Amino acid sequence: MHPGTPSMPSHVLQYDRRPSLQQRHTWQTPHESAHSYIGMDPHGRRAPALHMHPLFASTRLHSAPINYDVTFAPSPRTVLDRTTHSPVDAHTLSQPATDPPTPASSRILLRSDKFPWPVVVGSSRNGRSPDITNLDLLHALHETLLTRVTPQEWEALGNGSRAQRKVTQAYEQRCTRLGGGWEGGVRRVDWLHGKTRLIGIEVEKNGSGAGSGKLVFGKA
Repeated sequence: MHPGTPSMPSHVLQYDRRPSLQQRHTWQTPHESAHSYIGMDPHGRRAPALHMHPLFASTRLHSAPINYDVTFAPSPRTVLDRTTHSPVDAHTLSQPATDPPTPASSRILLRSDKFPWPVVVGSSRNGRSPDITNLDLLHALHETLLTRVTPQEWEALGNGSRAQRKVTQAYEQRCTRLGGGWEGGVRRVDWLHGKTRLIGIEVEKNGSGAGSGKLVFGKA
């Protein structure tokens, strides 16, 4: 873990892979997800099995139906259907990100092998939903990755290293594409090296049987 990495909350969801169900490129109901999850409470007791909303459900063979570039804040212009390129409707975005719903008092923990920071998803700031929603997840992802890196996090890549050069290149390409933002400096999103499109969320299992949600990205 690099210096400056946020500390882990004491209560986060942990995941366990189950056999995949038939993939469907739809998100009409949260019961069609290809993933099951095992939640662990702070005392290590097994919680009810959970499913990711089909908007995010992904495997190594099937991408989720969402088309979203994490560089931009979630909106009807940026959260699209991967096939039709039409906006994902507000009703879908307001649905719980998991089934059964994850209460607002809990957290969903997501990781990526592209960057060292966890994405901790909580409830929305407006507090209208008692559960963590799809839109909450997208906002948490965007806000986490648009955070400016600290000098310690930058130095952890190794001064003059290939890793630093690749992140620098991603920063320059991002600012060029957006037509600005140079003064904002390097952001966490630059660790993705331009692969800023969310492909979906897979489930990784470790030796203990627990695991975590793995964010998968592709070329924007």
